[in-house]
Amino acid sequence: MQPHADQLIGGRYRVLAPIGQGGMGTVWLCRDETLHREVAVKQVGLLPGESVTDSARAFREARSSAALSHRNVVTVFDVVEEEGRIWLVMEHVPGRSLADMVTEDGPLPPTTVANVGAQLADGLAAAHDAGTVHRDVKPGNVLVRDDGTAKISDFGIARSVGDPALTQTGFVTGTPNYLSPELARGGDPGPAADVWALGATLYFAVEGRPAYEPRSNPVAVLHDITSGQPARPTRAEFLEPALLRMLDRDPDARWSTHDAADALRRLARGERPTTRTERPAPAPAPPPTSPPTDRRRLAYVVLAVLALLLVLAGVAYAAAHRDDDPSAGAGPSTESPSPSPSRQPSRSPSAETSTPATPTPTGSPEGPADGPAAQEAMLRDYYAIAPGGNDRAWSMLGPGEQAQGRGSYDAFWRTITAVDVADVQATPGSNTVLATLTFHSTDGRTSTERIQFELIRSGGHYLINDDAPAG
Repeated sequence: MQPHADQLIGGRYRVLAPIGQGGMGTVWLCRDETLHREVAVKQVGLLPGESVTDSARAFREARSSAALSHRNVVTVFDVVEEEGRIWLVMEHVPGRSLADMVTEDGPLPPTTVANVGAQLADGLAAAHDAGTVHRDVKPGNVLVRDDGTAKISDFGIARSVGDPALTQTGFVTGTPNYLSPELARGGDPGPAADVWALGATLYFAVEGRPAYEPRSNPVAVLHDITSGQPARPTRAEFLEPALLRMLDRDPDARWSTHDAADALRRLARGERPTTRTERPAPAPAPPPTSPPTDRRRLAYVVLAVLALLLVLAGVAYAAAHRDDDPSAGAGPSTESPSPSPSRQPSRSPSAETSTPATPTPTGSPEGPADGPAAQEAMLRDYYAIAPGGNDRAWSMLGPGEQAQGRGSYDAFWRTITAVDVADVQATPGSNTVLATLTFHSTDGRTSTERIQFELIRSGGHYLINDDAPAG
């Protein structure tokens, strides 16, 4: 039953006009005749395959929403049952949905999206702390007031921890483009699924398109989500690493809502995170006149030539004195020795000597097995091979760093082409090392930071177990 203008619902809420369509029913603007204020009233409709109003689901939404009191969650004021139907009376939010904002204005600036995202993450964190998973976070369920306050709405399919599942056979709860990979595979909903949906929502806001291409067949969308990565964002700028953390395919590697709120809030303030997996590049800077990869390559070539000249000189000397050596063979060799292909320099140019060095096993530094020299060599080796993401660099991290998850790790390093390591300071008797790093990103930008590393010993070599900005 659709209400008509001037109808009084529950003897108190007078219908003014329809203002939106939620996932579980139409939303109407009403006037509370008792408190003399405007409210939003939603009649909870029917689910596919049902013949009567799902009262249990309606009261579930009311219970889930009314239990939350947070500035970034739409408040539920009242629940009215009239003529066998359930009406939810909610806070009226003057403004637009995030979906309408993007449709009408186009992609939003990254700073604006970071600010909205931080607020939504705060609201979802409050819901998760209360034991409720939203399960349908999407741009249409995000309301932004005229003053910029963002609120998450429509807990129509919210599920409280411990409650029985209400999913109908053949009915997908949630919007396909915003279902996390684990939900798309039929897994149980959890807070990590809301984090993924939040990341997909912010991706849409900053890019103006969904993270996965919309399809007429929702099953095809679910297949894309479970089998592939989203297209790389082109407008996100400094927001990209945060989106990658929220859209990580591994639920255990994603941020919590509290982590997302903190990081997005700092991004909105203009701060730039400096941990390995969330380090966005600052404003564009002119590219170096001689890229570090080219300098390393030139140094390797020069050293190889020097090594070859030394070998040839030794051969010539031996040939000139072979008659004086009683142990010499019966005749000269028909081949001249050449350097082994495995004998290539493995350290950065600043750490090279006049002779080529033998490469070390994965994760093992050259030089002394312990002490400042080995620590410095290990850091230089690591940052020489880490760009792009690979197994060898990953094996040089301790459990503290590997806790971030391989997916997030590789996602960050795919954005980096080279790293310059300078001013390394390793203190004797300590596993703390300071170094200045200059990151060169794939889009030509650079970022220079002073980082403090904590190393650990494992299997006779050093591993990077933690890093943090110095000073």
